[in-house]
Amino acid sequence: MMRAAGRVLPVILLLCSTLPTPAQQRDLTLDEALALARRSSDAIRISQLSVEKSRLAVSEARGRMLPHVDLQTSASYLVNPPPGYTVAAGSLGSLMLPNPAPPPAFLNVKIPPTDFNVGAAQHNYFTLSAALTQPLFAWGKIRNAIDLASIQADASGTDLSARLRGTDREVRRAYDALVLARESQMVLRRITDTAADIVADRQKSLGEGTTNREAVLEVTASLASLRARLTEAEQGESSARESLGVLTGLDPALINPLTGFRPALPVLEEQAIITRALDGSTDMAGARSRTEQARKKLAIEQGGAILHPDVSFGISFDVSGQEDFPSSGAWTFANNTWNIDLVFSLGVKMSAFDGLESLRRIQQAEKDVEISDTALSQQAKLVRLQARRGIEAAVKADAAVREKQSRADYLSERLRNVRVSWTNGLASRDDLRGADILSGSADLELLLALYDREEAVADLEQLVGGAL
Repeated sequence: MMRAAGRVLPVILLLCSTLPTPAQQRDLTLDEALALARRSSDAIRISQLSVEKSRLAVSEARGRMLPHVDLQTSASYLVNPPPGYTVAAGSLGSLMLPNPAPPPAFLNVKIPPTDFNVGAAQHNYFTLSAALTQPLFAWGKIRNAIDLASIQADASGTDLSARLRGTDREVRRAYDALVLARESQMVLRRITDTAADIVADRQKSLGEGTTNREAVLEVTASLASLRARLTEAEQGESSARESLGVLTGLDPALINPLTGFRPALPVLEEQAIITRALDGSTDMAGARSRTEQARKKLAIEQGGAILHPDVSFGISFDVSGQEDFPSSGAWTFANNTWNIDLVFSLGVKMSAFDGLESLRRIQQAEKDVEISDTALSQQAKLVRLQARRGIEAAVKADAAVREKQSRADYLSERLRNVRVSWTNGLASRDDLRGADILSGSADLELLLALYDREEAVADLEQLVGGAL
């Protein structure tokens, strides 16, 4: 018997080792959630790629200051090349010259001595050309184009910063909602159980004839209201978990938030917050970039106006010629058919009259500068207003927290006193349960006030671009 048990025990242990273990919760602080969201966000990755692309555009614009070299080559085959004109031997006459080794005494020399061809072309034709161009002076158009590309790169960086702040804000909103829903459920379950006990007692009293139906319906309605709020909190927790899971890439069911609501409102110095908002606002940065872009575009249009010549230096090297490649036999390079040229040039190009098109473009660019300056001023006013409203919301939320905290402290102390009185027989069970529900309701209101304050501070921090 013992021997059989010894054989069965290892099998049982093996089966137990293969059973799935329950998944462990993932403790998650707010800072960890923010870091995970930044790493896993596709939208942030797209913005980062846009920044890299803009930086490459700056390098491209700088390349316009460097010399450009163009190469071109071609090889052609002429099926029927021009045959040219053949000059026959002696067709131009002859000369009688003394013979250095007579006889005969004189030699008849033909002009030309042999047949030769004039103007005949080969079957093949080859060309090779290389040209170097270096801009010397362009009225600042190249320099301004580089600056314009740099400003666009800065604007892409601003878009990335705005995307990061937006992602952080979404994470904080989901995280705070999860904390609120979880804490609210604990309070709601407690007071829901208490309310259910009250309903049971009232129904028992109704059966005994010591109360009426109205009293039962009253507490039943209160219980239904609490259960509805509990259901709302449960659904809110599920939605918050799902949002946080999407943002961080974690399993929503395993997230366990560790960071609670802040214990106190940070010090809010209005002028300092407005200054930080004006310096750190992505909307302000975008407006400033648009203003700088408008000014650079104006400078480029002014550089391209009439009677503004562009000066450049060029070198060109050209080789062209013909050569037949026989299929057999020796081949001699016929270099008398090849031409080689080297040309140095100084070019000047400008527009003398363009129907006032350049003038109208300059005027439009000036209007763009005026528009962007006005928009920047308007944006500064809006940022100041956002800062003022944000401070107002945070201060009001903090005042509400202090009020709800005082009421929660009072009702919690009252609940303790009622418990003592109930223990000593000086209070009824209904008094104890009523005090419990009032204390729990005050705790719920406090949680909502803490959540509102957290959201108000988060809005301010998104505006200024950092912690307060």
